[in-house]
Amino acid sequence: MLFEQAGFTVFQAGDGQEALEQFGAHRAAIDVIVTDLGLPRLGGVEMVARVRALSPDVRILAASGFGKENVRKTVLDAGADEFMPKPFSGSALVDRVKELIGME
Repeated sequence: MLFEQAGFTVFQAGDGQEALEQFGAHRAAIDVIVTDLGLPRLGGVEMVARVRALSPDVRILAASGFGKENVRKTVLDAGADEFMPKPFSGSALVDRVKELIGME
């Protein structure tokens, strides 16, 4: 996996609800959350808002391929620290995460 190859420990989730559960179970070990906005069960924007309510310190990077003009503002208003519009390369994503948590 891309992030594991870059030296990160990764917790994966198949949908927004599972991501929220993973965060609750592993909060102390999580420095950054990378999420797509088009998640089943619990959408990405709502998941971001719920994570932010639980932890003001975790860094959140959201990504989306949706063409809506206001998607960036919506997710940042929900509590994300960064937004990356798709498409992007894997190396660009890893670089942005490293910047976000102060590794670069």
